[in-house]
Amino acid sequence: MSDHGFEVPPQLASKPTAPPANSRRSFFAITAAVVTGSIAVLTPIGVGIAAFLTPLFRKSKSPEVRIALLDQVPDDGMPRYFPVVADREDAWTRYPAQRVGAVYLIRNAGEEKPTAFTAKCPHAGCFIGYTPGAKIFQCPCHTSAFKLDGSRVNGDAEVAPRGMDTLPVSIRQAQTGDGNSIAEVWVEFIDFQTGHKEKIPTA
Repeated sequence: MSDHGFEVPPQLASKPTAPPANSRRSFFAITAAVVTGSIAVLTPIGVGIAAFLTPLFRKSKSPEVRIALLDQVPDDGMPRYFPVVADREDAWTRYPAQRVGAVYLIRNAGEEKPTAFTAKCPHAGCFIGYTPGAKIFQCPCHTSAFKLDGSRVNGDAEVAPRGMDTLPVSIRQAQTGDGNSIAEVWVEFIDFQTGHKEKIPTA
């Protein structure tokens, strides 16, 4: 019955119409395609972001490096030169077994472990030289000279702003194949900034 008192024919009465089955299938197909496409696009982006951020959360490696056997550093007070070989890595790339510097080891009579000096001059980063039997170290770049204890020969008159940089040393026992042990010299190899009176690590 209508508002005007007459009955609307059943065929004219409005009925809710359901969307065709084909339309529903098309909608789900399009939605699935959009989701799949989004995943396909976002996955490599996510992998790239993760690879980019990984170095920020990577734990820094210990700077301790095996330098020599203790037997290679007699307690005669004479400096011995040793290259420092270690795995080097920047933010995203690792370079195994790279030469990263050099040290001088000196063990005086009766000492259990040697003193370690970095071979890098604190003035401009040149490698400090030593002639076997000499009483001083010398930098070939700007004539700075250092005593065997690392101090500057001419004090503040030297071009180098400080003495040679010492490095922490530890002695570790390592097992050999025949069941014996040998003493190894390990050094905490730290790179210091040049041109300063203070020892300031570069990183």
